[in-house]
Formats: sequence, C-alpha cells, structure tokens
Amino acid sequence: MRGLSFFDVASARSCEKLAMSIRHVFAFVLGASSFAACKPAVVAHPDASKVTSAQKGWCAALARFEAPKDQSWGHIAACNAATPTGSAVFVTRMTECYTKHHESEGENAIDLGGLVSRCAEEILGESDAPEATRAAPVRASCARLERCQKVAPEMCLSAVDTLAPMQKAGLTSAYNLTAQHAIATCLDETPCKDDEDAVRTECYRESLRNRVWLPPL
Repeated sequence: MRGLSFFDVASARSCEKLAMSIRHVFAFVLGASSFAACKPAVVAHPDASKVTSAQKGWCAALARFEAPKDQSWGHIAACNAATPTGSAVFVTRMTECYTKHHESEGENAIDLGGLVSRCAEEILGESDAPEATRAAPVRASCARLERCQKVAPEMCLSAVDTLAPMQKAGLTSAYNLTAQHAIATCLDETPCKDDEDAVRTECYRESLRNRVWLPPL
C-alpha cells in the first residue's frame, strides 16, 4: 500500500496529516528515485562564489584520497569545473566528513559512494533550516498544493513547521540557491497530474543526485 503522498491531501485536510505527507517526501530525499529530472535553470545567485570555493575544497580532498598510489588524480579538472547542487555549507561539511573518515579509517574506509551517503545522513542529522517556510522549494510546493488540490498555503506552511530540523534541511538548505530555484521552477511549471508524488520526485531528483560531484565510474 502506497504511503501518503505530499500532494495526497484530498483525504488529508488536517495539519497533522499534511505533515505526514511532507515526511513521505523527505523519505524520498534521503533515498533514490527512477524518474527523469527537470533541467535546472541557469540563474546567477549570490551564493555562487561560496559554492565554487566549497567545490574546490571537495575536489582537493578527492584528489588526496581517491588518486591511485603514487599517481595524480585524473579527474581534478572536471571536478573543479563542475557545479554541485549542494549548498556551500553542505559541500564543505561533506568535505570535512569525508576527510575525517579517510584519515581515521585509512584503507578500511568504505567506497566513495557509500561514504558520501553516510556523510549526507550525518550532515542532515546535525542540520537545521529555521527559515524553511521561506525557501523557494517550499513556497512552490505550497503554491502547487493550492493550485492542484485546493489546499490553503497556510495549512501547508504550518505542516512544514512541524517537520524535524533535519527534514527541513533535507528539503531546502542542503541545496544551493540555483538548485532551489530549479526545483521551484519545476514545481511551478509542471502541469497538475494524477500522481503528484511522482511530480515531486521528478523535480527533486537531479538536485538530489548532484549535491556533491562524483567522478564517473
């Protein structure tokens, strides 16, 4: 039986049930999806330079630990040229977590993908997003609820306020402003559909996947 969707509010009019539906979306944000993503819009945002700086730190850490023994890391140029969808804080904390585990565990450290997943959970577990209701993805989600299923924005925002700090961060502040804009744009521009949970998944997927840059397998 499918869990209650973020947009499945025809039978979930109370703030408590709506909050449960938003938590269902957060479960996706920590997991994986098979839907295609909306293409992010190219928009200049004031956090861009901080994200670029955080990315260079991440690349330096990858070059330090992922390079074959006594060889240079062949992905440094591609890494430095990449733009992650994670916020500067998220990428910086990922670098710190990744480095900490490698320094303490050495050759026993798990593979890069597994370590990134572990660190993401650690980071979100220590995160907060006190202004989540002002974030573009939340505003767009609530506007979509009103447009597609006639739910008052006040009810939606109240439900967001009931989420745990890590859940709020996982939906908003874990992403940089360009990614948040792309998520919001996707939610704004995608027509209302029968499966609104799939729309939400689709709009988050690419930003979730690219919070930190990873070399090709």
